Amino acid sequence: MHLTCIDAGERAHGMSCAPGGNGGEGANGAPISGRVAWIGRLTGPKGELARALLRDVVPRFPAVAFTFVGGPVDPAHVAQLPSNARLVGFVADVAGVMREQDVIIGGGRVPLEAMRLGKSVIAVGEGCYIGPITVDTIARARATNFGDCAVREPLAPQTVIDDLTQLLRGALKAPVQDYPAFLKDYDPERVHAQIGQVYRDAAIDGYLSRFPELPILTYHRVVPEPPADSRFNIYVTQAELDRQLAALKARGFDTVTFRDIAAGRQARKPVILTFDDGYADNYEHLLPLLERHDAKAVIFALGDRGIATNVWDATHGEPATELMNDAQLRACQASGRIEIGSHGLAHRHLPQIDDAALAHEVTDSKRALAELVGDEIVSFAYPYGEYGAREVDAVKRAGYLFGIGTVNGPLRMGADRYRIRRITMFPRTGRVGFWKKTSGYYLRYCKLKGKDF
Repeated sequence: MHLTCIDAGERAHGMSCAPGGNGGEGANGAPISGRVAWIGRLTGPKGELARALLRDVVPRFPAVAFTFVGGPVDPAHVAQLPSNARLVGFVADVAGVMREQDVIIGGGRVPLEAMRLGKSVIAVGEGCYIGPITVDTIARARATNFGDCAVREPLAPQTVIDDLTQLLRGALKAPVQDYPAFLKDYDPERVHAQIGQVYRDAAIDGYLSRFPELPILTYHRVVPEPPADSRFNIYVTQAELDRQLAALKARGFDTVTFRDIAAGRQARKPVILTFDDGYADNYEHLLPLLERHDAKAVIFALGDRGIATNVWDATHGEPATELMNDAQLRACQASGRIEIGSHGLAHRHLPQIDDAALAHEVTDSKRALAELVGDEIVSFAYPYGEYGAREVDAVKRAGYLFGIGTVNGPLRMGADRYRIRRITMFPRTGRVGFWKKTSGYYLRYCKLKGKDF
């Protein structure tokens, strides 16, 4: 790049600077002083901005020290710059230069780094001029990548002069107290997590797109013998589950978990076995069966570990039944056979509670279970299978990858990962019924026939 500054005002081929004139003055008529840095390359559109600043702005502030960081710089022309401007080329410690300045000028990520250091910032990029970063200008700054991404507008030097004068005089204060909020969306850890989530979502969607219908079965208790006093009959016997697991294996099914799907682990013929509430008999009878058949399952447990029995059903006449304790739940997760998901803190009807209680149920149960089992909790099963748009939004905000209902939601799992429909297993589900429910056509068959799921 050819840099030439001519004090006589002559415009050269590369860069020319107009004579100083009266210069910027403070409120008392004294020249404005301070330190200002332009940070950006000296080629292309940014080079044109640098030339415009040197030509039209720098001479108006003879008592202000201007530093231009970037390059490439032609050493032969450095001596021809105005006495209050210096070109330092590329530097390793850009932050160190920024710390010495009163105002930073630049576009793209330059304003972000300046705000992190608590500096006044004038944002101008290849596309447009934003001006001082304030509450009023931050929205446009974000939308244009601080001036770099916009339909190109010519720079108005007088606007830069006016804004710089306001900042250096102190008439316009940098809203340093607002910088943390401005920078929130650019936090590296936050951005990394968001990018990771984009890839994770794409992997999940790609996985699920292969299956018009992926059977997800709903169970609760696993018992040696049918209980005589059960009102709701939410159980399967050990013998029946043993036969079902053997049948799945014989038919070439792969039992997978929600985490398997999120990780993109391929399965030719997947099926998901889910067990709600986290009964102690799951540890006693389900886990040995999974080990025998080399199978996996998902258990949706409560985050409130002080709840020891199924109090939500016991109040309606169901016999009180013991839930797993912490050690049993950890053993299930550690087995590699069982993935733990959340069923809320206390098995509450989510649509009937207020927003704060909903967030508490969804978010705190995720955190409590993750701390207990030492692993990420990726799935949430809505208690009673009841949810609406508000509950779905809460589950998404809490960071779950899957929201699971019962007999509601789209037929295809991939259509909406937060309204996943399941197929209920009953004690009376026989061999033919089990074959139908795991056929990969069952939900569509029921819809066609107008039958309950």
